[in-house]
Amino acid sequence: MSRTKICVNVSIEKKLLDEIEKLRGREKRSTFVNHLLHLGLKAFKESFKEDEQKRKSVF
Repeated sequence: MSRTKICVNVSIEKKLLDEIEKLRGREKRSTFVNHLLHLGLKAFKESFKEDEQKRKSVF
C-alpha cells in the first residue's frame, strides 16, 4: 500500500473540531484525523457487508 499523502481540505462543524482537539492530545491533527478516517471506513465497510448479507438472506 502506498504511503504517499495528498492534501485535502474539508469543512467541518466547529463542535466536531472541538471534539477532535480534545481527543487528539499531542498527536498531529492530520495524523489523528487520518486515523479516524481509517477507523470510520473500516466500520462502514463492515456495516455494509452485514447489510448486504441480510439482503441476500431475504431472497
